[in-house]
Amino acid sequence: EEAPRPEPGAREVLVRVHAAGVNPVDWKIREGKLGQVPFPSIMGSDFSGEIEAIGPGVEEFRVGEMVFGSVADASGSYAQYALAPVSHIVEKPKQIDHVKAAAITVPAMTAWQALFDEAKLSAGQRVLIHAASGGVGNFAVQFAKWKGAYVIGTASGSNADLVRDLGANEFIDYRKTKFEEAVRDVDVVFDTIGGDTQERSWKVLKK
Repeated sequence: EEAPRPEPGAREVLVRVHAAGVNPVDWKIREGKLGQVPFPSIMGSDFSGEIEAIGPGVEEFRVGEMVFGSVADASGSYAQYALAPVSHIVEKPKQIDHVKAAAITVPAMTAWQALFDEAKLSAGQRVLIHAASGGVGNFAVQFAKWKGAYVIGTASGSNADLVRDLGANEFIDYRKTKFEEAVRDVDVVFDTIGGDTQERSWKVLKK
């Protein structure tokens, strides 16, 4: 439906959205699993697009610049226009198209926060990353490798080359091998699956 074009506030930009990311949190919100959402509501967090207007105090960006990132709290990326704080956006590299750029922010932020803000992963540690070929897992593999950790990734066998190319030191095909029989004494388990996978993962952690 038609909605008023939002106006950027202080330290915000108005973005003409070229592509929006779809994440698990979106269907959880739609199904009411994360509490009541006030209506009307525009869904979507991450996006890629072109700056249409800038608010007061914005000096880092200019109108017409291509950027990607995540929206302001009161905005949504499933729209023609969205608002974003300057702290939530970066310039889009020319070699990445809008569709790929729109798929980066939330998965990458999820992996970064889990590995470094929560797990405090450091160089030389061993990390087991489940679903290493997934939207979040593939960033986790790259970040952990960049940090200097020893990375073990699980996924289906068809994704073995992808996971190794991302930087994994070891690959486990979860359909053929029980990871808890092949791995032990890891410092961190990165798990986006939960359930039985999480229960079995306790066995591979260091005391």
